[in-house]
Amino acid sequence: MLARSPCTVCVAFICMATAVVIASAFPVEAAAAQDQLVPAQDEASLLGAARAQGAVIWSHGRSLQKECSLVPTPDYISAFRAAGWDIFRLNRPSIIDTLPDSAATLAREAEGLKYKGYRRVALAGQSFGGFISLIAAGRSDAVDAVIATAPAAYGSAQSNPFGYGLNATRLYDLLGAVRHARVALFFFDGDIFDPGGRAPIADEILRTRGLAHLVIDRPAGLPTHWASISPAFAAQFGPCLVAFAAGGPGSGALNCRDLEAAAQRPQLPVLSQLTSLPKRY
Repeated sequence: MLARSPCTVCVAFICMATAVVIASAFPVEAAAAQDQLVPAQDEASLLGAARAQGAVIWSHGRSLQKECSLVPTPDYISAFRAAGWDIFRLNRPSIIDTLPDSAATLAREAEGLKYKGYRRVALAGQSFGGFISLIAAGRSDAVDAVIATAPAAYGSAQSNPFGYGLNATRLYDLLGAVRHARVALFFFDGDIFDPGGRAPIADEILRTRGLAHLVIDRPAGLPTHWASISPAFAAQFGPCLVAFAAGGPGSGALNCRDLEAAAQRPQLPVLSQLTSLPKRY
């Protein structure tokens, strides 16, 4: 189960995406605020670049009412740790959290992890965090995979009824700009931030661009904008997403059944990994 915190309610009810910039209204507080890349679990759990399978950075959503940098990391990210990945999160104080600035920070952090020697770097994000993850994948070749759950940044049908359609059109623009990363997208039934109909268009954009991709549209039993924080989502998709992020170069649509089956097959060493060749008689 997800750990309780003072901001758990923020996850469940008001960690909503928004494009409103408020930093200018609080210049002193904004100057003191800083984004922070921190371990998603305790620092002692990190394996380091030489031993880890890769690194994943999870990015939370954004709210004008609560500080979403305090929300728990979703359970599915723990599946990466169990598979030998180092897991991080980018905490972004809401007062300085904007699409361009946060995406630029995320891209720099991804490049920093690659510079340290991590073989693969995956970005995962919820709502606003999904948007900045996709923007970063369009800015940096260091990003190997993106997982965006309920991506949104322009309000909901309730908070921005005449503008939340940008959650679709701007998403398509971002998918068109991804450099080379494989992209996983999740859309959920009953998501008030979703204008509807995004999955088939997103799938077509990614297919046309030749990017490996996984598009999951309204999975059964996982409703609302916040479905990805649930243990049920982690149980159903955690292993699939680890296999997805670990995948090498490829193109076209992917599915969880094939990804998990491929991950379970024993891997034979390549020739360069053999210390010696068997003698021939």
